[in-house]
Amino acid sequence: MVKFYAGLNHMDSQTEQQHLIAQRISYFRNLRNINQQDLSNMMAFNQRQTLSDIERGERQVQADELVRFAEFLEIPAMALLDAYEPALDVEFSWRTDNESAALADFEKRGSNILNLLITLRRKLNIAPVAISSLPLGERNSYDDAQLAAEKFVEEYELGDRPGPVLHKLYEQLKIDCIYLDLPDHISGAAMASDEALLAVVNANQVRGRRNFDKAHELFHCLTWRTMKPSHIDRVQVNLGTKRSRIEQLADAFAGALLMPKVPLLRSLPESLTASALMQIANDFEVSFDSIVWRLVSLDRISKTEAKVFLKVERPPGNGHAANLVSHKLLSESYLKVLSSGITAGLISVRRVADIIGISIDALASTYRQHDLAVPFDL
Repeated sequence: MVKFYAGLNHMDSQTEQQHLIAQRISYFRNLRNINQQDLSNMMAFNQRQTLSDIERGERQVQADELVRFAEFLEIPAMALLDAYEPALDVEFSWRTDNESAALADFEKRGSNILNLLITLRRKLNIAPVAISSLPLGERNSYDDAQLAAEKFVEEYELGDRPGPVLHKLYEQLKIDCIYLDLPDHISGAAMASDEALLAVVNANQVRGRRNFDKAHELFHCLTWRTMKPSHIDRVQVNLGTKRSRIEQLADAFAGALLMPKVPLLRSLPESLTASALMQIANDFEVSFDSIVWRLVSLDRISKTEAKVFLKVERPPGNGHAANLVSHKLLSESYLKVLSSGITAGLISVRRVADIIGISIDALASTYRQHDLAVPFDL
């Protein structure tokens, strides 16, 4: 069991501010690769212990010192005072078919979104949660990953078609998963900080690919501490570069989670055709490719047969219009935290929209799409 804490004990506003400044000074000092002695010298402290006490939150920072800290750390002073200015060590694992694409802007946005969630949870005194972890490592087989997924299906009663109810699994596991409007070359990502894990899925992908990415990122969230994934996972597997074993284990887990063995094999006709597989893919709400490779893993078809199927020309969304509809943004659980923060006066609607990267009108529309009350007036 790996625990990620999403709440802090109640503290008065002055003490909370003191701890925030302490955290920010330590974070930006390490980010700039400045040791405590050098920063102490810059600040003209008589001894390094003064800075050490400040970073532990045991000594308050005076106004003039705050200005000097900001100057030496090369940041705006507000970065030391504003809890919504991100100062998190966030690690990313991206699913993309263009590894040369610049991801820095999206990582900044992701850090902002995760920081907003963590900060509001702290301010709202939301109780800490414990997130389960899968007892798997890189030495485990693909069969082990598939078996773990099948056990999840049974334990959490996901039924014969887990794809449509995958969000319920996330909720039960206390892991956040949100949908964002991302460029086509980004399928999704897993993000991790000391206090939280967050899965992100591109809302604009076809439904089957969204579900697979959601299942794939769940594996990373459950195994991040035991086998951290690569920074970039190339979604297209036949590009001449072998994907890491961790990513292949995540694929094996995702396939078994979305397409449990017994109901999948039971749904197969005696004669397999591309048309029949498209219908089955739509039924399970997965992609055609996912069905094909899952059947390979179950020894139902050979790799040679799989490659033949994959060359068949298919209509967009497997000919099913619902597969092409974009997913509603964010998630119900994430929006509820935002609602609580806005209603409590902890943050303005405009600030929330700026951090997430959408307009206020779009945020209101997102609440309505999730059948939630809009916590602000337009």
